Amino acid sequence: MTNMPPPATKGRRFHHKSRYGCAPCKRRRIKCDEKKPACGNCIQRSVECSFKSLEPTLKNQQLSKITTVGNASSPVPRGVPAGISGPGVDIPFCRSNTRDLELYCHFQIYTSTSLAQPVSLESLYREFIPSLAVSFPFVGHGLMSIAYIHLAAISPQGTSKKLLAESAYHVNQALPGYSETIKNITPENSTPLFTFAMFVVLFTFANSSEESGALLEIARGQSRIEEKTIRALGTTAARVAQSIQNIFGIFWRCQHWISAGPMAAAIRRYLPPALSDSSMEWIRVEDTHLAKLPQIWEDDPTLTLAQSAALSGSLACLRDTFAMVTQLTVLPPEDTESDTSNTRSNDLANIHKQLCAGHLYDAPSVFTWYIRLSPDFLGMLEEGNKYAMVVLAHFAIVLHRACAGKWWTLRLSEHFVAMADVILGEERREWIEWPLTVIAT
Repeated sequence: MTNMPPPATKGRRFHHKSRYGCAPCKRRRIKCDEKKPACGNCIQRSVECSFKSLEPTLKNQQLSKITTVGNASSPVPRGVPAGISGPGVDIPFCRSNTRDLELYCHFQIYTSTSLAQPVSLESLYREFIPSLAVSFPFVGHGLMSIAYIHLAAISPQGTSKKLLAESAYHVNQALPGYSETIKNITPENSTPLFTFAMFVVLFTFANSSEESGALLEIARGQSRIEEKTIRALGTTAARVAQSIQNIFGIFWRCQHWISAGPMAAAIRRYLPPALSDSSMEWIRVEDTHLAKLPQIWEDDPTLTLAQSAALSGSLACLRDTFAMVTQLTVLPPEDTESDTSNTRSNDLANIHKQLCAGHLYDAPSVFTWYIRLSPDFLGMLEEGNKYAMVVLAHFAIVLHRACAGKWWTLRLSEHFVAMADVILGEERREWIEWPLTVIAT
């Protein structure tokens, strides 16, 4: 038997695997050409390609035709960074007769500080990334996009739409250079690509919050929510996951370069503190509640095996994320003068309140849920599937803990719960009682 020749190798011709294809191609298990902003398969089938998550929504693309926000002669703020001297400065991603130069300075003085968590990262955002932007204009446009979003978040509501339009303009300007550069990742361009992808995630959070808010207004004005509105809400929710998966797609391709470069501090993870008795009990209480969620869908005969597996997988990831975020949250000192039965209660609402009062040193840990979501679950989310929306609403709880008060998420956690509420309707509202109780919609 050992002398027998090896069997003939018949079968499909060899081709390189598409490891970083779009979500629709992965769901259909076909090769993706990875072209951006939309791959060839999605264009041919007239479906929305997940690579579109790198682009502003149509609403903001239309708004981005505005090229001037406010008064073009607005003064540059005090404390202008070294090397920026005023009107004569030539920065490739700053337009004349706009507020771009002002916003470039705004990023270095204000936005950088707000992004620097922990504070030790401040020089990375204040100095290194702006200097990187001069050599890689697509990074500069990404920087400008985030500066405009930050200003929109802290400005009166009446001015935010124009500022978000400017943010969308800069993302549009960045995409061609980014799409061309990503075709050939090298040690030299891996850091700029990763930096821009981080900016895209922040842009997607803010943009999705704005878009979902507008869609929720439409949904609430319909006597019976229309199918196209459900799909639009689902697509908006899925876009955030696709954006985060895209950045990790880049990270895994050049992890060794990024980890050895200037951005290493931004991706450093933190060891969890020792778990207190309260934290261990809270993890148990919340996990017990999450473990009961499959009772909602397990007897539905319309669910396919693939859909059931996708829901189970997303819930398993969510349970892990809840436990991880609780473990990484440092609780404030217990007030010995107060009634400890109230401050450290095992009631779900009180648990959420206490964890929100703590400090999560590793905020990106909450996004591990997004990274592990399967293409099948994302497909259900895009369709506005009611069970996928239940899981999303429960994820909103832990997102709220990690990002409440962060200007770049705006009201996204509230909108996720509201999406589930309008899609499920009054008769199924009990399915999301916990999220509705702890998050105001």
